[in-house]
Amino acid sequence: MTVRTFWTLFLKILGIWLILSGLTVIPQFISAFTFFGNQHDDNILGVIYIIVILLLTVGLYFIVLKLFVFNSNWIIDKLNLDKGFQEETIDLNITLRTVLTIATIVIGGLILVDSLPMLCKQIFTFIQQKTVFREDPQFSWIIFYSVKTLIGYLMMTNSKYVIDYIHKKTENIKN
Repeated sequence: MTVRTFWTLFLKILGIWLILSGLTVIPQFISAFTFFGNQHDDNILGVIYIIVILLLTVGLYFIVLKLFVFNSNWIIDKLNLDKGFQEETIDLNITLRTVLTIATIVIGGLILVDSLPMLCKQIFTFIQQKTVFREDPQFSWIIFYSVKTLIGYLMMTNSKYVIDYIHKKTENIKN
């Protein structure tokens, strides 16, 4: 494996991790919308502020996705990450596809391990609020953690499709 291949692999894994870790931001914005939705109409400036911040955040995540996952060679060239090494190759007999598959499975497993306990906690809290407190429990966190758990599970079991998609997008950008 060359030094450039190592940096490509590292940046792609870092980009996927940053995007998946950033998915928790969106439900926080949604909960802020529900807070302002319960208030009077005089908070329209606060709602506009939240929408602008949400759009900037989502835009930043798309830029990170495009640069780190699909244009990692551009980052390597601009930062000269492959320069200054005494040896041009790193002796590993693993293909880039294999390493990306392993990384996708590990990231999916981390997402699953992170979200499954929170899903169980939210379901327990939902049932407890429904039966004991007779309040109107919030169902949105159950949906969020269900989707996050499903994404982690699907990344672990269908890593081939994720890697195929990354390779297809990388080839489209190169051409």
